[in-house]
Amino acid sequence: MIRLSFRPSLLLLATLGACTAPADQTVQNPATSPAAASAPPRTALQTASYAGEYNWGDPKRKEAGGTLYVYPESDSTVLVALDVCYGPPAFHLGNLYRRAVVRRGVGHCAIRSEEDMLDCRLRLAFSPQAVVVETEPGHGECGFGQGVSADETYRRTSAAVPAYFTDATGKTFFKKTTPEQYNAEGK
Repeated sequence: MIRLSFRPSLLLLATLGACTAPADQTVQNPATSPAAASAPPRTALQTASYAGEYNWGDPKRKEAGGTLYVYPESDSTVLVALDVCYGPPAFHLGNLYRRAVVRRGVGHCAIRSEEDMLDCRLRLAFSPQAVVVETEPGHGECGFGQGVSADETYRRTSAAVPAYFTDATGKTFFKKTTPEQYNAEGK
């Protein structure tokens, strides 16, 4: 028969040794729950596949054309900045910066202002190489110039996440300016 004898001091040292991490291990924040600590690191947002720059027509604006920037904001929303020009002879313009809710590859954004008599709803159908923008019937008052519409197929020219878009006042950075802030400033 084997006889084991424990000394209280050895038991205490063994217990302390088991509770301290070796120097080469990362110490977790005690406020982190075990479930969160074991969760895999977060990858890209679900809307990241829609990110990029999309164009139709002449992006230099010597003729009719439009540019749409899509910035992934969350797993279900993107920020969209749109700039369209109907070219000569009048060069009527339209632009907007809004949040679109995206479900199953289709985004929806709205502009509503009773004060400005705006009632605009846009549908954005995303595919790997393009986005088709359509104004929903009965909701076409978007505040654009005469005869200007967002309706078009915008071809993807870049899949990089845009940092900003440019308008008449300069650069607006997606991370720093929400659509609500931008539109409240009257840009």
